[in-house]
Amino acid sequence: MSSAEKAAQILTKVNNRDIRVLNAIELGMIKSKVVPPRELVRITGFSERRVDFHLNRLYRNDLIYRQSDPFLGYLMNYTAYDLLALNAIVKSRFIDFLGPSIGVGKEADVFEGVTSEDVTVALKFHRLGRTSFRDTKRKREYLAERRHTSWLYQSRLAAEFEFKALQLMYDAGVSVPKPIYQNRHVIIMGYIKGVQLSDIISLEEPEEFLMSILDNMRLVYKAGVIHTDLSEYNIMIDEDGKDWIIDWPQYILTDHHNAEEILARDIGNVAHYFRRKHGTSMSNQEAVDYVKKV
Repeated sequence: MSSAEKAAQILTKVNNRDIRVLNAIELGMIKSKVVPPRELVRITGFSERRVDFHLNRLYRNDLIYRQSDPFLGYLMNYTAYDLLALNAIVKSRFIDFLGPSIGVGKEADVFEGVTSEDVTVALKFHRLGRTSFRDTKRKREYLAERRHTSWLYQSRLAAEFEFKALQLMYDAGVSVPKPIYQNRHVIIMGYIKGVQLSDIISLEEPEEFLMSILDNMRLVYKAGVIHTDLSEYNIMIDEDGKDWIIDWPQYILTDHHNAEEILARDIGNVAHYFRRKHGTSMSNQEAVDYVKKV
């Protein structure tokens, strides 16, 4: 069972004061990896006895870790962070319940969710820190510029960054999931029922698919953005044959000092994949020139 599914189950077992203490740990972890009880007393305004009572409840529900060396302190895990995000999302009435998993990656988990209007949406839980912090900071400049690198902080920034990208792209007419809401490390977006381009064995009109993707990327470039991680693994094809560009937490702007090189790599990845897998003839440079011709 994933941490998000555990969080959804535990959410019905905790009360507002449990949440308040968990929020205090979250705040404390902004400055420190481990938060001492006296800091939780200060943040919550609770007595030491009440803080200890709720810490024990959180500990029994496997939401926090207790550390005794070199001093007594507490830190939350991903289940706790998922719970805080889901608590806020449910209270804001964006979803009624969490559905099944629809994707697990190195740096994110994606689930179905259902709104009060019975509309299916996608919830993306960013999981930075599940892989190397150093590698993540190397690939994401907005993290490399910051000193604090906890998984909690990284994951929230990644969600904020991707949500902003989705808003930019959606407004520019790019085929991306509709951005709906973001809280902490979780994004709610429109649900795309389809498959990854990488999973499609054959295409009847591969040239048309390639040109449709390049048309999308032309809109992206016109909006002043470069995806930076474009490949067959983050292009979705829905049931109607429409392509959708997903996974935007690493995007850069076209005024970036390495923009030309990164754009050529992105578009070259797609053109090369179609030549190798589907027998198209467009070269990498022709594809790049097409995208840049705005």
